[in-house]
Amino acid sequence: MAPPSGGATLPPVTTTRARPPRIPAAAQRLRLPIWQRAQLRTRERYGFDLGQTDALEKARTLVAEQPGDADVVLLLAAVLALRGDSDLAEQQARRALDLAPDLARAHTTLATLLMHGDRAEEGLSHARRAARLDDADPSVLYNLGLAEWVAGDRHVAREALRRAEAALAGTVRAGEPTPRPRRWWRLGRRSEAPPDTTAAP
Repeated sequence: MAPPSGGATLPPVTTTRARPPRIPAAAQRLRLPIWQRAQLRTRERYGFDLGQTDALEKARTLVAEQPGDADVVLLLAAVLALRGDSDLAEQQARRALDLAPDLARAHTTLATLLMHGDRAEEGLSHARRAARLDDADPSVLYNLGLAEWVAGDRHVAREALRRAEAALAGTVRAGEPTPRPRRWWRLGRRSEAPPDTTAAP
């Protein structure tokens, strides 16, 4: 349960459920286009792909040169997440939020890392915060949909994913009402957290 938007797929969380809920079909359709968009935006802005061999070195160099740039710090978080270093990725995502508390991409990236770290309630809070800050970013809406799906609000999840698909097609306008959750995360319920991280450009 992204992108600027760079993105990475993290390993699934161990679950106490025998059969964790499946990712909805709409999310499965969107996963690749969301990732391709993230890669394109990163390449256009920084000149390299998140998954290339020297991406970590390049991202760290950028952070050393621009330590106060939240987008650059978030880029590093995305590269670390893609390499499976979730703890360091979370540290960098939080650092980006310290630098820019209203950066939607930082909230959605942190949400994904928290969901994969089995801290779903906090992750859901950040996913919702990201959507309030940027209600037309397809990566933000995609991660919100996955977070709500894991939380159990399938209606809100489907609406967020519908809007993510529309945003990718260029038909969502900023300010269009974001779906409101009908229930909060039920404490004690654990499930698979499938969203992709979408950090950066």
